[in-house]
Amino acid sequence: LCPDWQAAAASAGKGKAKQKQAAAGEEDEEWDDDFDDGDHNDDVQPHQNAPNGEDDDDDDEEVPLAIKMDALRRMQSYQARQSGATFLQSGQMKMSEIPLEISVKELRDVMKDQDETEFAGQDIFLLDVREEDEFEFCRLDGATLIPLSQMKVRYDEVPQDKTTFVYCHHGTRSMQVVRYLRTKGWKKVCNIAGGIDEWSEVVDPKIARY
Repeated sequence: LCPDWQAAAASAGKGKAKQKQAAAGEEDEEWDDDFDDGDHNDDVQPHQNAPNGEDDDDDDEEVPLAIKMDALRRMQSYQARQSGATFLQSGQMKMSEIPLEISVKELRDVMKDQDETEFAGQDIFLLDVREEDEFEFCRLDGATLIPLSQMKVRYDEVPQDKTTFVYCHHGTRSMQVVRYLRTKGWKKVCNIAGGIDEWSEVVDPKIARY
C-alpha cells in the first residue's frame, strides 16, 4: 500500500476515535448533571451558610427565657415525681414519706411486724407485676397480679390510699411500674429491690426460683 494512503487512513481513524470520545464525554456529562440534580449530593452540608454554628445560636436566642425556664421546671417536676419527690414552686424538692425502694429484709419486717417499722399503721398492698405464668409458678402470699404488660390499662386498680409494695423477678420491671405510677400521682408506691428471686435467696428458700 502507498505510505501516503496509510497515513491518511490512520488520520481518519484518529478523527473518528476523537468524535466517539467527545460523544461519550457529552453523555457522561449529561448523566452527571442528572445525578447531581437528585437527592444524592453528598457535598451539601447542614448550615453551610452559617459558619461556626451561628444559626444554632440565633435559634437559641429566639426562644424567650420564660419558655426555657418553664421547660426546665417541667422536666425537674417530672423527674421529681419519678423519684418520689414533689417539686415545689419555690424550686425546692420535698421527698415523699414513702421510699422509692426497700430491701427484701425490710419487706420481711413489714410483713412480720408492721408496727415495728416505718410503715406502722398503714394499709399494705402487695403488687406482683410479672406475667401470669411466672405468678402461677411462684408468688408471695397475699400478692395481687397486674402484669407490667397490662399496667397502662389497669393502673387504676392499684389503690392510692394504701402503701403499695411492688415486686417482679429481679426488681427491674417493678421499678418501671413504681416510676410510672408516681408520675400518675400515686405517691405511696415502693419497689422491692432484687424481686422475688432475692426474697427466695435471702428470706424464704421455700419459694421456687427460676
